Amino acid sequence: MKQSEFDQWVQDWIKREKEAGRKCFEVKKSGNNYYVYFQSTRYNAETKKREKVSGYLGKLVEGEGLIEPDTYSEDDEKSSVARYGLGIDTGGTFTDAVIVDLDDYSVVVKKKSPTTHHDLSIGLYNAVDAVFRSTDIRPSDISLVGISTTLATNSILEGSGGEVGLILIGWNPMEPVNFGEKKQVIIKGGCDSKGRQIASMSKDEVIAALDSMKGEVDAIAISGLFASMNPSQEKKVKELAASYTGLPTVAGHELSAVLGIDTRAETAVLNAKLIPVVSKFFDDVEATFRKKGIEAPIMAYKGDGSVMTLEQARLYPVETILSGPAASSMGGKILSGLEDCVIVDIGGTSTDIAIMDSGFPQIQFNGASVGKWRTRVKAVDMYTVALGGDSRIRVDGHSITIGPERVQPLCRLAEKHPDVVGKIMHSNIYDYYEAVDDYNLQVLTEKEQRVYDSIIGKGPLSNMEVKNEVEGLWMIDDELSSLVTKGAMILSSLTPTDIMVYDGSFKLGSKDGARAGVHAVGEKLGMTERQASRIVFDEVKEKIAEAVMSKMLDDQMLEWRDRGSELLLRRMLTLHHGDTAMNMKPSFSIPVIGVGAPSKYMMSDLSERLGAEVVFPDNNDVGNAVGAVCSKISESLSGNVIPTPDYKFLTTVPFIGSSYHVHLDTAISSAKRSLESYLENKLKAMGARNVMTSSKIKTYMASEGGIGDYTDEGLSGTVNYVEIISRAIGDPPERD
Repeated sequence: MKQSEFDQWVQDWIKREKEAGRKCFEVKKSGNNYYVYFQSTRYNAETKKREKVSGYLGKLVEGEGLIEPDTYSEDDEKSSVARYGLGIDTGGTFTDAVIVDLDDYSVVVKKKSPTTHHDLSIGLYNAVDAVFRSTDIRPSDISLVGISTTLATNSILEGSGGEVGLILIGWNPMEPVNFGEKKQVIIKGGCDSKGRQIASMSKDEVIAALDSMKGEVDAIAISGLFASMNPSQEKKVKELAASYTGLPTVAGHELSAVLGIDTRAETAVLNAKLIPVVSKFFDDVEATFRKKGIEAPIMAYKGDGSVMTLEQARLYPVETILSGPAASSMGGKILSGLEDCVIVDIGGTSTDIAIMDSGFPQIQFNGASVGKWRTRVKAVDMYTVALGGDSRIRVDGHSITIGPERVQPLCRLAEKHPDVVGKIMHSNIYDYYEAVDDYNLQVLTEKEQRVYDSIIGKGPLSNMEVKNEVEGLWMIDDELSSLVTKGAMILSSLTPTDIMVYDGSFKLGSKDGARAGVHAVGEKLGMTERQASRIVFDEVKEKIAEAVMSKMLDDQMLEWRDRGSELLLRRMLTLHHGDTAMNMKPSFSIPVIGVGAPSKYMMSDLSERLGAEVVFPDNNDVGNAVGAVCSKISESLSGNVIPTPDYKFLTTVPFIGSSYHVHLDTAISSAKRSLESYLENKLKAMGARNVMTSSKIKTYMASEGGIGDYTDEGLSGTVNYVEIISRAIGDPPERD
């Protein structure tokens, strides 16, 4: 039962026990009676393993509390080997580490450490070190490790990565093409749309292509014509390239099954660029864990909400794009225990919204797009807005703007520089720049270096103070913005975090610094501090509600946005309508789950705005880290069945090929068997356990363009085509 369904006196008793630090128990209701069970852990010297011990504690009686049984024996206890997972998430602000009981997914201990952007492994090490210092669970007790990292996404946005050589098989584009590679060679070969080879390859031609790339590239990408239908040529070139050059090599069919050699080539090149950067990170991670005595398998989180082995992550780092938001969706599902829900993850930089369907996030099969790169790597269908706890709040007249920039909250600035409080209170200026010590100046322009050198070591300065310090330059706003983007300067300003610190709902840094920022905004708006904080934070909460509704509307209809619809949406979500004869309110049929430390406050009135049940599960502040270690290995693939002019049915399955069938049902069954068998074997090769497969069948009819079930009477004659979408899910490997 949900705890909310217990009598209030039982809920109060549970709350008191938790506040006293006694958390290892379970309360069960039978009729009108409540019974309490304990769970603890101990080290078994004989097996040399930690084990879980559980047993009956007693009956819970109103007004008396827990009544223990008259007799108790250790023989009544149940013991089993403890299975613990270590989950890690490297977010924009903090790196979270949690230890989770893998039997019931309960959080045993959690810790946070500031993310070290110049070297993510440092912040990761600090978080892991802190979590083990907080418990008697030893590194050798860990059965599984899961990591969610922003490294691949950040590397793409920053334009970093290695040099790539691209080999195109059987494609002769009419105009020159480039996908970001340094060297490109086109060789003979390729297949047709049915997977039949249209030209053979020459080993000498492949070796000549590889010789032309020696010493100039860090990785090799391969993309062949219709290789998704027949990958044999890509496989041969990859095998030869890897053995001949010793470089990391990836083929397009390994990353995407979609048609389009250009799309697969772009994905393969991007993946190859990421290999040197991400491989070093995972090498550092593995070395750190092994040094600490963690021998468990290490899994990396993928952007589609599943996990893969570290060996795969080193070779296919592009699949870790957007893994952070994906992990939050799975973490929210696990912590809440709800299979169908809306996950809203609020971090320091952004708010990510995803829909959970039958316990798994909905997938964007068209692929994740990051920056200028378009990929065909499956990712969680996520709606993201640049609004988080550290979003910059600006006031222009009576207009309030929140984000998109992420800045340092004033409460953190004033914690390090208390004198800034007086400056803000006196001037009502609350934007301050501070140069970062020991920054690599080689990446700066000459003008940026002049600005940096003028203020380094002088503490936080306002925009005007910076201009006064930089001799001979006045128009430097672009340089200041660029210096902040490059990390050479830190911009501090008023944020939603400051509002929460000011009103006492959040404890962080200096409350005086937060109050100074609120005071300055109040002066600009002609309001008291209390009024200013309320109106600004109300705008924050309304923006969150608009983001959730926008995601839901985007999923339901196309091109709904225009000026009128946006005004209507805002009207629907406003709590105070004034005099009106009609109220318009949405109504949600599935609950909304809040994930992230600020969510409880920034979504405090979301239930009223949306007409939805809003849930904030325990430990929702580390939902991403929980999701990183509690997910499954999963792969999905789709095939098609189309009618042919001779009244037969053509089945097309990626990597397997095509076949003809007389009846539609046998064609669908054949595709389903092929897809599920391929996916099951692929997961087992990854070390997955308890693999299960399933398929969804969508039939597109020629009549009225509908979608239905091909078994319905009369529909088989009007079939346009059938899509079979198969998925395989398995448990990740664990240390024995």
